[in-house]
Amino acid sequence: MDLSTLPPSFNEFLRINDVDPVIYTVKDLPRFVRWNTRFPKSELPTAEDLQQQLKARKVWPVKGVEGFFGILLGENLPDSESESDTMQNTRIVDIPAYRENKIFGIDLSSGLAVLALQVQPNDHVLDLCCAPGAKLCMISNIIGSEGTGTVTGVDISPHRVATCRSLVKRYKVAERVRLFNADGTTFKVYAPSRLGARVIRQATGDQPDRKRQHITQGQTAESSKPASIKPFYAPKILRFDPQMQGEEYLYDKVIVDAECTHDGSISHILKYQTWGWDAFEKNFMDPDRLRDICQLQQNLIESGWSLLADDGILVYSTCSLSVRQNEENVAWFLHKYGDEVQLESIPNIHNVGIKAAPTKAGWTVPGMTDEKKRGLQVSIERCCVRFDPVTSATSGFFVARFRKVPKRLDRKVPTLASTNDGTE
Repeated sequence: MDLSTLPPSFNEFLRINDVDPVIYTVKDLPRFVRWNTRFPKSELPTAEDLQQQLKARKVWPVKGVEGFFGILLGENLPDSESESDTMQNTRIVDIPAYRENKIFGIDLSSGLAVLALQVQPNDHVLDLCCAPGAKLCMISNIIGSEGTGTVTGVDISPHRVATCRSLVKRYKVAERVRLFNADGTTFKVYAPSRLGARVIRQATGDQPDRKRQHITQGQTAESSKPASIKPFYAPKILRFDPQMQGEEYLYDKVIVDAECTHDGSISHILKYQTWGWDAFEKNFMDPDRLRDICQLQQNLIESGWSLLADDGILVYSTCSLSVRQNEENVAWFLHKYGDEVQLESIPNIHNVGIKAAPTKAGWTVPGMTDEKKRGLQVSIERCCVRFDPVTSATSGFFVARFRKVPKRLDRKVPTLASTNDGTE
């Protein structure tokens, strides 16, 4: 990209956020795919299989993340001396592994955000900004069908939710997935209490007899109030969940992969060289939008937090390099919620063989003392993770992980899943 063509408003955005424009000159960033583990491992492609099918320059397994592969397209390595080394790449969507739904495309940043949740088979997971759907596929793969876990996806756009539905159905991972076309900032549907006729969660003091378990729309139970939001999509096993409410029905894990300015995505920015920078300035650099996007992100974090169980995990991530959308939002959240929240390191993030970029310090939170700011900055540097194209050879990415500190350390949310198999 010719940096001289960048619009003044974007250059000012980069200056304020201490982002070096040189990142937009980086070429040859890899693409990533992941196994669809609905298939037996013996049927899934290896890096060598993908290399052979794609005839790409390089295909490699991502270190420390089983089933993830990086792919460098461009000029191909020849299969033999007689073949040209400049033949056209086979597109990922055209290879057998993709056509047979054994792999799906997912950016590594989205995959690492999902892994930061440390999803378990009995977890109920809320994906509050679920489009375009790759995260849903990955979470559903991890949950599987042996436990009692589910994943609930929410997006405000009907078109994007429809895309998510198509994706989870295509990859046959929709068995425990329900989708809602709703505003994530006001979403109030709690985790499912049943899988078909099987009750998997119930209020404290409820007895698991058949009469007590059978709660339908319009009825109430102690500490519970059914909601009445129709899912955009739900499999039969989740379609008639009574949508109970109460702390017993909160989610175990929440991911807020928030709407952002997408300035960390080189491919996204490069589109506007063709579409025109006027559209970019209108869509992303408008001062009102820049102000509103940070408020939207904070509202999404708070919404997800309100639906998270004690000792649960919330992961916040963006594909922006902006300080305001990343470190400043983390600092705001820690400052506002104080002892209710604990910022934690991203598990195993340094085992993936990708160099992290330094976090940034140019943030401000109204009402925060200098002493507290210094302390929070140390925590952010220790716990949060940034990737960028120059340092990490990936798209721009930021992720933070929060734990909801239990109000009483001895309190545990009762679930039939934990009663039956001993897991929490």
